[in-house]
Amino acid sequence: MMPLPLNPYIAGNPVGASPAFIGRADVLRGVLRVLRRSQDNAIVLFGQRRIGKTSILQQLMVQLPQRGPYAPVYFDLQDKADLPLDRILQDLAATIAHTLALPEPDLGPDPKSTFHQTWLPTLFEALPAPSGEHSSALVLLFDEFDVLADPQRKETAQAFFAYLRELLMYDRDRLQFVFVIGRNVDDLDTIALSLFKGVPYRRVSLLSREDTDKLIRLSEGNETLRWSAAACEAVWGLTNGHPFLTQQLCSHIWERSYEEEPDEPPEVTPTDVEAVIAAVLDASRNTLEWLWDGLGPAERVVASALASAGPLLLNQEALENLLQESGVRVMIRELQSAPDLLQNWDLLEPAEAGYR
Repeated sequence: MMPLPLNPYIAGNPVGASPAFIGRADVLRGVLRVLRRSQDNAIVLFGQRRIGKTSILQQLMVQLPQRGPYAPVYFDLQDKADLPLDRILQDLAATIAHTLALPEPDLGPDPKSTFHQTWLPTLFEALPAPSGEHSSALVLLFDEFDVLADPQRKETAQAFFAYLRELLMYDRDRLQFVFVIGRNVDDLDTIALSLFKGVPYRRVSLLSREDTDKLIRLSEGNETLRWSAAACEAVWGLTNGHPFLTQQLCSHIWERSYEEEPDEPPEVTPTDVEAVIAAVLDASRNTLEWLWDGLGPAERVVASALASAGPLLLNQEALENLLQESGVRVMIRELQSAPDLLQNWDLLEPAEAGYR
């Protein structure tokens, strides 16, 4: 009996800076290209939940110092939406100091002034200067940034966004930013949009077929599971390169394959893939409900109609007929534009002048 090996798939947690991080070379290059341009010091990454945005930030933590004089710092805003600006700045300064192994900061009674007038200049002097280069640039990686764009947090957002506008103009060479949001930039409210005016942005989308195959075959790297070409095709047909769902599916297949403690690495077949679908859907419920809850009424109608058609390709006329058969009698403007929105959110794919 072979010793019980480790499941290499990571389902539910970010995978940056680990062997499970696959692909995204184009996004990483895009971020680096922006940070190297003298006229830019910020970029916005956006995409649906569980598409891999946090993993990209984690990977940037590792890669940026290898690509140039960069000192990246990851800062998650998920639990900061109800905090006053002074407290957010205190937490940000503490996170920067901890990440860069610097003394614990004390911003005093007026953090807003102290942070950028006193503490940042001192920090810049303390950053290492690589041989033959200027001092390192501090790169702030803001995750879950759009929690502050919630209309219910308007007071916090106004104060923080106004302060960030000052920081964006503070020192473009030594202070740079990567913002991650879980919605389209155009969907942000006026306050947030004004902050990002002129800031380049990049969509984080599904993995390519090639990168999806690499992710599927991750278990072949630690020699714990072999994949037939037909099994890889079956996974691609179900997830279409969605990294979270691909990780979930492969992780469940791996666990099922080792339930009986095999003597040698099993080979996955399409039957093995089909056998775990129900369990994967159940384990992915929160993510799938979040995607559904984020859709408007028209998008829900169109998504449901297309889902009922299964893998069939539907053009606009066939979609309208299907909607009418389902009881939707009027194709209002929102219903006509819904397929494009669903395509932008990686829930539909276009093919031959239609959708599936």
